[in-house]
Amino acid sequence: MGVSKLDVLYRRLLLTKLFIRGWGRPEDLKRLFEFRKMIGNRERCQKMVSSDYPVYIDKIEEQSDCKILDGHFVSPMAHYVPDIMPIESVIARFQFIVPKEWNSKYRPVCIHLAGTGDHVKLYNNI
Repeated sequence: MGVSKLDVLYRRLLLTKLFIRGWGRPEDLKRLFEFRKMIGNRERCQKMVSSDYPVYIDKIEEQSDCKILDGHFVSPMAHYVPDIMPIESVIARFQFIVPKEWNSKYRPVCIHLAGTGDHVKLYNNI
């Protein structure tokens, strides 16, 4: 299968190295767009992953001021759109850092998105 001209043009315009090998097979893109319609419905999306979805803690490390949990889970996307992700992405690994003490009713949590370098700080009632 050849590379589309749009794909080649887009890669030339990219300033980053994301998607340098293309966007994938056209049939996979179609499946992704169909999945996007499903998750675009907020009510439906909130029910797609149950609150008791299995998450595994592999290691707990106690620090003086925080607790660090290393864990993993199978990406829910692997169930909804099978064989669309690289095998390396099916098992999502995480590190969860929680302070031992805080002065609020909300517990601070930080999620680091390693692929982009972005991070999101959440203050949630965990």
